[in-house]
Amino acid sequence: MNKKCTNFSNISKEHELLIKNFPILNSNTTILSGFIPEDLCYTDLFKKFIIYTQYYDLYEKILNKNKKNIIFNNFDNPYKLYEYQQLIYFWIKNKKESQLQLIYLLKYISNDCIIYIVGKKKSGINSINKIFFNYIKFKKIDYARNCCLYRGYILKKPEFFLKKFIKKYIWKNIIIYSLPGVFGYKKIDTGSNLLLSTFKKNIKGKILDIGSGTGILGITLAKKNPLINLTLIDIYNSAIWCSKKNLIENCIVGTVLFSNIYSKITEKYDLIISNPPFHNHLNINLNVITKIVKNVKKFLTKKGELRIVISSFISCNYIFKKYNINFNILLKTYYYKIYQIIK
Repeated sequence: MNKKCTNFSNISKEHELLIKNFPILNSNTTILSGFIPEDLCYTDLFKKFIIYTQYYDLYEKILNKNKKNIIFNNFDNPYKLYEYQQLIYFWIKNKKESQLQLIYLLKYISNDCIIYIVGKKKSGINSINKIFFNYIKFKKIDYARNCCLYRGYILKKPEFFLKKFIKKYIWKNIIIYSLPGVFGYKKIDTGSNLLLSTFKKNIKGKILDIGSGTGILGITLAKKNPLINLTLIDIYNSAIWCSKKNLIENCIVGTVLFSNIYSKITEKYDLIISNPPFHNHLNINLNVITKIVKNVKKFLTKKGELRIVISSFISCNYIFKKYNINFNILLKTYYYKIYQIIK
């Protein structure tokens, strides 16, 4: 085994499980996909590997260091995957999202490609045989530290129809199409609804929606304020697809960008809105909220405003105090708080 693999001081459970099974994994060329632990993106565990990601933040992080070893779903030709002999897919807690990603990947890998699925037991990984029983035969080959490893062989390839995964709903005369893994998949969530309820007056100028998802926040504001200049950003390719489609369906003009928070933002805005995630897969993680708040004033015009909804069960006061940021709480319920920061 490569020394680099044994010298990790703090590696993910998934990585540990793969190291344990190194003898059966290192003989083939490998595709890594799904919710890939970041420590595996720099590994030399495999003799030849390529990362196929649907998440722009991961793509952006490793692009400069590992350009030849990464494909971003919307940028590169996925037919490059056909020559690889095994796929290691890191299971996502949203089963429908994993199903969408895997069936899409099956289009582009060879029929002889061996498929390994890795994931934590509480993510629902043990349902994979039920989900894919017509297409892939899986067998559990290892289990350690509540993390499972399955190996599967393709029985036949399913046809991929995106429309099978699309949900459509109408909210206040706004048409919303969504895909699995995009926040607000079946209906508008309570936090977004609450955030929108705080806008009582007409707004104008340039508006940025961070983590736009379906685009429902920005589209709702644009419906009521048709002269605004709207920009929607997200890191997830399915969210970008939804935001673009929903702008078109609702006859709204706007810009949609892949951006890891402010990574591709070069302008200043009169209003920035967000309903940011506070989970990273199965764990609570406040990195996104912290990065939005910490750097927001660089991207606000004079007297510009950030308006953000955060769970009431999460204390953000220490974030504001750490970066010396004044804030107001516009609205508070048992479940949510609406924070306002004015430059």
